[in-house]
Formats: sequence, structure tokens, C-alpha cells
Amino acid sequence: MKRAQQQLLLEGALASGFAHKGIIGDERAASLASFFRERLPDRFGVHKGEAIDHRDTRTGQLDFVIYDRSRCAPIQVGNENLLLPCEALYCVIEVKTRITQDELEKAYLSARKVRSLRPFKRPFIAARKKGSDAEDGRSRCLYIVFGYTSNLGSDSEWVQKECNRLRSASKSAKTTLDCIDRLFVLDRGIINPQKPAGKWLAGDADSVFLESYLHIMNFLGRESQRRDPVDWQMYGPRSSKGWKSIA
Repeated sequence: MKRAQQQLLLEGALASGFAHKGIIGDERAASLASFFRERLPDRFGVHKGEAIDHRDTRTGQLDFVIYDRSRCAPIQVGNENLLLPCEALYCVIEVKTRITQDELEKAYLSARKVRSLRPFKRPFIAARKKGSDAEDGRSRCLYIVFGYTSNLGSDSEWVQKECNRLRSASKSAKTTLDCIDRLFVLDRGIINPQKPAGKWLAGDADSVFLESYLHIMNFLGRESQRRDPVDWQMYGPRSSKGWKSIA
């Protein structure tokens, strides 16, 4: 993990050789996606693209997603992007070079689109709690924002200030705070907006990187046990007439 993190930072530094911010972001997202692609079990795919549900509701392009490729193939495979049925979607990771108010608002707008999907004709839910929603058959998609740094000061009040920005961003995007499950900032720490709670780990990028990996792995292990087989007829032609008996 230490070597993988060093490689990620090296590739991130090399990406800064480009002048265009979009290219820098794409390169850094590709580096993180490659890290997961090499380490996840074979059943999971890692790619960028968009997700769709049976109503043709779409997310727009996502930096990269983790999906179940063993039970649910992409609807379309392009040169660089996939079109995925939302039933295959497990995790969305948005990569940001620098966390700012504007970038958080963009992330919440994207997360709102993901939350609006209807896998198995039911909405995605927020993080499960003990009780009635623990095992009710609904699906969850883990939405993570992974930043290399933040434009806020690196003092011990960073966690509170970043939480305040997350609240503001969710209101601006007109969505709920829990649409984003985790904010990982490599040189700062970790925030769980839903609780809300955070860890200030300035100078301990190793812990941030490792915890982000373990959190995703734990989620995939749990969520993959809950998903039902996909009924592909949901994505077939829509007809008002059903089967007819033949004498």
C-alpha cells in the first residue's frame, strides 16, 4: 500500500505537467482507477462512463465506477466509456485535484443524479442503519469524493470548515447531505457527511489512503451479498400489450 500510494502521488505530480485542468483531473482519476483495477477481485470492473436505469434516467459521465461485471454486463462499451445498468453500479469515485466550494457543489449535483436512479425499480438508499432498513432488499451505491488537497487552511479546524462547506454544497445542489458518503482528502483527513464526523490526519496521508481502500473493500463485500439478479427485460422494448394465450 505504501508503494502504491507513492506511485499514485508520482503519477499525480506528472499529471501537473499538463496545462489543462481537465486533462490533469483525467490523468489523476485514471491513476486511482488503475490502482483499484489491479487489486479488486475479478468479479468487479473499474471504468469511467455513465449509468442508466429502466426509465432512461442517466447520470452523465462519472470519473470512474466500480461495478459487478460477473452478473451484469454493460449495455454499451465505447472506446473510453461504459454505459451501465444501475443495477450493476456499486461505487462512484469522483477525483478532485483540489477540494473547493465549487468542486463540492459539482460533486453533489453528480451525486444527486446517481441517487435519482431506480435499481430494480426502487431508489438507491443512504448508508444503512440498524433497524428496519438494514435488510429491506434495497440497493446502495457508495459515492466517494477523493481529493488530493483542499484550498482550506491545514489547521485543526479543517474538519469543521469542510463539513460546513459540504452542508452548503448540498443545499446549493438541492439534495441531501448523505448523497456523498465519504470525502477523502489525501493530505488532510476523512469526513463522513451523514453523521457528521471527521478525522483530521494532516501529515498522515498513509492512513487516509489505506482507510479509503479498506472502506471501499468492506462496502463491496457487504453490498455484493444483497444484490438480486438483474431482470434484463426492464431494459427491453416497452409494449402496452402482454402475452396472449394460443389455442
